Amino acid sequence: MKICEFRPIDIGDVPAMVDLLICRQNLESKTFPFLKNSCLNTKHITDLLKKLFINSKVIGIGAFVNDELVGYIIGKMKIDNGRGKHIWVPYEGIAIRKDQSSELIRNLYAKVSILWLEQGCFSHYTLIPLGNQVYYEAFLQLSFFIQQVHGIMNIEDYKPFENVSDADIRLANKMDSEAMGRMSSIIYSYQNSAPVFEPVLPEVVVKINEGYKRIVEDDEATIIIAEKDMKELGFQVYEPITSDLMAPDDGVELSIAGIYPSQMRSGVGKKLMNEGSRIVKEKGYNNITIDWRITNLASSTFWPKCGFRPIAYRMVRCIDSNFV
Repeated sequence: MKICEFRPIDIGDVPAMVDLLICRQNLESKTFPFLKNSCLNTKHITDLLKKLFINSKVIGIGAFVNDELVGYIIGKMKIDNGRGKHIWVPYEGIAIRKDQSSELIRNLYAKVSILWLEQGCFSHYTLIPLGNQVYYEAFLQLSFFIQQVHGIMNIEDYKPFENVSDADIRLANKMDSEAMGRMSSIIYSYQNSAPVFEPVLPEVVVKINEGYKRIVEDDEATIIIAEKDMKELGFQVYEPITSDLMAPDDGVELSIAGIYPSQMRSGVGKKLMNEGSRIVKEKGYNNITIDWRITNLASSTFWPKCGFRPIAYRMVRCIDSNFV
């Protein structure tokens, strides 16, 4: 690695950052062609990065060789009830020139993490692109761990499951509010159990229940319910998405899905996926996006079987606050 000068970057460095990010995404699109979308252009990416600096408290470091930017990491300082005070590195928050190695990423993090700790941010979250493994390898070697998987499936590649359940699948309507409310327990029961161990506080449970009940009022959402003998067994919710650097132009998000634990390995999930993919294809969508917690064994086993390919990981590192 050539000798680099590391220094803080700001909105004035956006043009050079745009060049690096476009180069990164062009490489990503060779692995994931659907990422070569309408957002992969100078204007969109310039606006995206400028908004980060204008609307957020951004702390970043750039690496310069002969005063030319060859890599950067920027993180937003955020505070919320779940994660507390933390740093969030968005998908567009890291890029290096294609002739640089993972060592540059490690050195960038070594420099910028000091600034993050000085702000009292000991938890660092980052979305890592997977088309070029150099980013993933670097963060693994920085003791980050995978928390969430972001995947995409091209509907044309979907192979319908055989040997599915005999449950009925139907579109939900506004009379299904209570049924959706009952099924709200599915997701947080998985999150609370081994090996996820993600606590859901009682007040959050109330909000989740209310949100599930209200979703049937959303005219843009496509909700399908599996049922048998007049009892709901599981569901899927598809919602329109706006294309961005991680999402194709012609995509829909499988935002929420679940079946009761008693229906595991019964073929209900497979039948829901068969019907869901058919319905959204008929609506004109070509890709389905999804994300799941990697420690959720049911999700991390089932979604890849459906054909979802990971395109990014949310990775996390929590530093002992006793350090300072």
